[in-house]
Amino acid sequence: MGRRKRPATDKPKKRKKVTVKLLERSHAGKTTEPYRLMDQFINSKESTRHAHLKDAKIAIAWRFGWSQDADGRIKLGQVKKGSDLDREMHQHDFVILLNHEVWNRGFDAKCKLARMEHELCHCAVTADTNGEPKTDEQGRTVWRIRKHDIEEFPEVVANHGLYSDELEKFAQAAMNDADQPLLGIMEGGNGDNEDSKEGDSGKENAIGKENAVGNAKKKLAAEKKRRTRAKAKA
Repeated sequence: MGRRKRPATDKPKKRKKVTVKLLERSHAGKTTEPYRLMDQFINSKESTRHAHLKDAKIAIAWRFGWSQDADGRIKLGQVKKGSDLDREMHQHDFVILLNHEVWNRGFDAKCKLARMEHELCHCAVTADTNGEPKTDEQGRTVWRIRKHDIEEFPEVVANHGLYSDELEKFAQAAMNDADQPLLGIMEGGNGDNEDSKEGDSGKENAIGKENAVGNAKKKLAAEKKRRTRAKAKA
């Protein structure tokens, strides 16, 4: 006799995880929090630093499951610039990806404000040869991903001080308002990548940032004196 066949068991099929979900602008008649914070910056009457985005079509999406990299850092956010196809299909100039787990379980109100403005700072207008906003054949604004003003390792600042004007300006900004959340201070990121249209890598290392800023503050005055003496000798 042959072997009896075991009754077939219907094993549940493993489904592919969805890692991105577009966030609705409104829910239950109210503007959802990320959109409300974004609008707060773009439409601010107190500051015009993001006024160039008033006509931009920016979508916000949750990103699920971002894991730590080899250095123990986690992406907090990222900006993607819409391609011509994206703009034809969805009319999105930019999409801001926010780490769902961190935003909803780890961030307080100040951190959310800082993160949202950080991502908005990546959204910039491309200028033509005359310095005017560039447009395409359909009359639409040509956008770009703005790179970070500064990218450096905390060890370099700790060992070599504020060796550039960019570092000095950054440290001075931190000293001017020590209560502001220090997000994005030593973040990596490939900036304007025309192929991937990706902006911010959004990676944070809180301990390294605090040490770097502390050392930068202590060395700012000494660095200014050194430069003044060097200019005097020259």
